[in-house]
Amino acid sequence: MSSSGEELLQKAVQLHQSGEFKEGKKTAEKARKQFQKKKNYARATEALRVMADCTLNARDMKEAKKLYSELMKEAQEMANLWFQAAAHWGKGQIALHNMDYSTAIETFESGLEKAQNIADKWYTGWNAMGLGIAYRGVGRLADAKKVLQESVKSFRAANQTTFVTWAERILTEIGGEVPEPETKMWLCPMCGSKFRADQAEILKRGKMVTCEYCGTSVG
Repeated sequence: MSSSGEELLQKAVQLHQSGEFKEGKKTAEKARKQFQKKKNYARATEALRVMADCTLNARDMKEAKKLYSELMKEAQEMANLWFQAAAHWGKGQIALHNMDYSTAIETFESGLEKAQNIADKWYTGWNAMGLGIAYRGVGRLADAKKVLQESVKSFRAANQTTFVTWAERILTEIGGEVPEPETKMWLCPMCGSKFRADQAEILKRGKMVTCEYCGTSVG
């Protein structure tokens, strides 16, 4: 007996949580096809969101960009702000991976606005943290602190203690920083930790480094 769309989607989420991103994407794609067949388009869009998140975490940025763009299109057609906030967060993460802080700021600002409009703590927390990282990247430390405090507040309300710790760590790190014009900041796109000088040099050469705090590979 074949699994239902809901069973496949639940399995995909579990695979994502356990770090099996490629298998998670495949399973979410199967769930999406099941939902589309039954014309359950809202759940099909949720499966697409899981596909995009799995692809992002598998570091396939080209495919992730495509999936988040598709997610945004469906979210706008549905006038669903939650999915729009999710798509903005994903697109912002891709910009952070490219150290494109200007694009990341614009994208996360939109995502944060959408999440706050529906009082969603999860994507308020994530978009606020992404925005804080991007602000830090361009030396806007006062703005970074403000949105990172919002991230801490939202993650606490959602009982996400791990991500509270991430946002608090960034706040601690930037406490003594003095922004230097024309100096590029090399930051982990996921948790916002600052890479050491030697790691930054590796990144400048186009090589890959791994964040010592959250384990995210960049480069």
